[in-house]
Amino acid sequence: MKTGTVVKKYQISRDSLRFYIEKGLLSPEKKEAHYDWSQKDCEDLENIIGLRDLGFSIKSILRLKWLHDKKCGTKEQLEENKAVLIEEIENRTKELEHISYQKRQLEDLLQQLAINLKNLSEN
Repeated sequence: MKTGTVVKKYQISRDSLRFYIEKGLLSPEKKEAHYDWSQKDCEDLENIIGLRDLGFSIKSILRLKWLHDKKCGTKEQLEENKAVLIEEIENRTKELEHISYQKRQLEDLLQQLAINLKNLSEN
């Protein structure tokens, strides 16, 4: 499959594909000056897209890929996968706490603005 077809099928930019290739997450065969995307390459891309949709960092995806490629089916892979998931959950928890803090701050600002507007209209 040609890169243009992959871009359309997965609604992904060429820059993103290049980035994933540079990071070692994807390794399509290069024929002449063009990449040739195999079914496995597309499955790898689908996995990356799915993990990115869950908010996984590139670092975590690289770790999971390395484990899959080098330790597939072993206890070590499962334990490391568990550690990656725990780390990602902790990251989401921190993000949610930060977003909650931001929301409270915005609500406070909105309330202060409402008070200021009310005071102006009373004067």
